[in-house]
Amino acid sequence: MNLGKRDPVPMGDQAEQYAEVIEVSPSMAKAWLKKMAPNRSISRKRVKHLANLMKMERFKLNGETIKFDEEGWLIDGQHRLAAIVFADIPVVMYVAHNVPRSAIVSIDMGRSRSLTDQLRVAYNYRNPGDLGTIVRMILEWNETGWISQKSFRQVDPDEVHDYIRSNPDVIELPRVATGLGGDLVTAIMKRNQCGFLMWLLSRVDADDAKRFMNNLVNSVADYENDPCVLLRKHLLKLRNDRYGDVKRNIVLGLTIQNWNKWRDRQPVKLIRVPRSGQPWDVSSFPKPI
Repeated sequence: MNLGKRDPVPMGDQAEQYAEVIEVSPSMAKAWLKKMAPNRSISRKRVKHLANLMKMERFKLNGETIKFDEEGWLIDGQHRLAAIVFADIPVVMYVAHNVPRSAIVSIDMGRSRSLTDQLRVAYNYRNPGDLGTIVRMILEWNETGWISQKSFRQVDPDEVHDYIRSNPDVIELPRVATGLGGDLVTAIMKRNQCGFLMWLLSRVDADDAKRFMNNLVNSVADYENDPCVLLRKHLLKLRNDRYGDVKRNIVLGLTIQNWNKWRDRQPVKLIRVPRSGQPWDVSSFPKPI
């Protein structure tokens, strides 16, 4: 890639500071990392995320700079450079030179933008919080086949936006909880969990999914010992537990588990929660049938 000749851009009032646009190669990034000033530890998770963006050509030239101090020591940009090495591809970067070493204390002091912020600012979505979380869970399910206790890998807003463009019906999922009765839903689970469950169960049978979720939220029994009634009582108890919010995979796993029993018209007299020492894993997590 030929970037052509670019004049250095002055930085602030100090004439000796300047920035330029450079195509940073993996070998260049590796050399720069060898001359790094004392800094925080590198996060492998962050490096892998950035490397994936670079490989998918989603890493944007957005004005953020790789920074070197007056003596040529790297003071900012270690994760981006490590990602270039990991991805093994050249990436165009802004590079700032002669930045005072003392400036490091003011780097990254602003509040970081959440996925919700990014979706609202970049794409002007309504309900970006619930929508982003629902799509994140959909991506996790499609990629791993379950919902884990821990947060899924970092998801880029462009990845979420691309999924929504390819699957426009998901725009309506944040409104599912409202349609079922907002307060009744939030008494037993989060709104985004409700939206995700409607998406997941609808892939098996859309009409059954609507009926099951309505029965669960409103404690309606279709037959004797219908799991919807007991499950609602159990989820309500978990939500009101004094130890705080129940883990998302417990709410989702129990609901899927009892959906399967409801579909088979099995009577349920006891809701079993995985023991803390024996949690669900990818092989044992309930799958909707």
